[in-house]
Amino acid sequence: MRISTSQMYQNGATSLMNGQSSLYKLQNQLSTGKKFLSAQEDPVGAALVLLNSQSLAVNKQYADNQATASSHLQLEETQLQSVVDNIQYVLGQVIAGGNGSYSDSQRNDIAKDLQGRLEFMLGLSNSADANGQYLFSGYQGNEQPFQIQSDGSVKYAGDDGQRRLQVGSSRQVAVSDSGRDIFVNAPIGNGSFGLSAASTNTGTGVIGSGSVVDPTSWPGHDYAIAFTSSTDYTVTDATTGTSLGSFTYTAGTGITAVPGVTFSISGSPSTGDGFSLKASGSQSLFTTMQNLIKAFSSSTDGDPAAAASLRNVMNTEMDNLNRAMENVLSVQVSVGSRLNELESLGSVSEVLKLQYQTRLSDLQDVDYADVISRFMQQRTQLSAAQSSFAQVSSLSLFNYLG
Repeated sequence: MRISTSQMYQNGATSLMNGQSSLYKLQNQLSTGKKFLSAQEDPVGAALVLLNSQSLAVNKQYADNQATASSHLQLEETQLQSVVDNIQYVLGQVIAGGNGSYSDSQRNDIAKDLQGRLEFMLGLSNSADANGQYLFSGYQGNEQPFQIQSDGSVKYAGDDGQRRLQVGSSRQVAVSDSGRDIFVNAPIGNGSFGLSAASTNTGTGVIGSGSVVDPTSWPGHDYAIAFTSSTDYTVTDATTGTSLGSFTYTAGTGITAVPGVTFSISGSPSTGDGFSLKASGSQSLFTTMQNLIKAFSSSTDGDPAAAASLRNVMNTEMDNLNRAMENVLSVQVSVGSRLNELESLGSVSEVLKLQYQTRLSDLQDVDYADVISRFMQQRTQLSAAQSSFAQVSSLSLFNYLG
């Protein structure tokens, strides 16, 4: 076969360029640590890298949202625990204030202490996060949820929404709770009904806590107990206006005239005194606190009727405080449950992150031992090719003539 000089040069140059290209590619792999730098080099591999990179980025966003949600809920849990601690302190003060040996001055001191606790509670209910967003205002993060009105009452200015964060492909977690659910909608009494005495009572009758003994008979109505004398009283279904009859009063004896429930009245009620049983509605924690402050600010020294009135308010509002605390605790349990879920989701995100990173490494990271070995081999081959081409290209018939 005849090989022309131009063909020899062309084949040699092509061989050298191919060798240099292969060496350059291996050099790039060693310097970048990647198997390929463009989709042209490995279209399938590049597509898989893009897919896994996107999945890794989405997983990272979910993990970031999980961390943010945990931070919000941990702050809320801390504030709710402070509310619970505050209610427990108030309960202790109320019990202490019921000591019959206390003077008006001592009870006034308790009233001042409770006023401070009320203001502290308001501060907790208006807590904000690091971004200035109120924790308990529902969707209205920029709106202070609890505001004192001109008449001294506390108004809720937020809504009933819960702000949420996407923490998984199909999971959103609430990172806030409505202040209405926590501080306003606390059940009264024992959770089924509440008992109270009329503020105009002149006797020393004190109504205690009651309970539902037969849920199937309890109609959930409101009832009025009116004393027609110091020894007789009537019971009326205030919801229907039906009289349940007249009964003889015995101090401390359970009253069972209301279907399905029992309660008792102690002391000596006067003619015209009244008591009420109301199916459980709700009462703001702040209203409960204000009722106690007002009661402890009143004078009872030397006035048995005033002392009985204080005891009635204490009994009623202590039940309400206990219901309010249970209400806060139920929200706290919900927050704890969400934190546990976020912790589990965080573990899943870490596993997914490792899987995506491992898959990406398999797809695009070089095996340095293999690449170095091929690089050395290619360099040797290229050097040999260059040397042989130099020798072949220098052949000429003129070298042997002369």
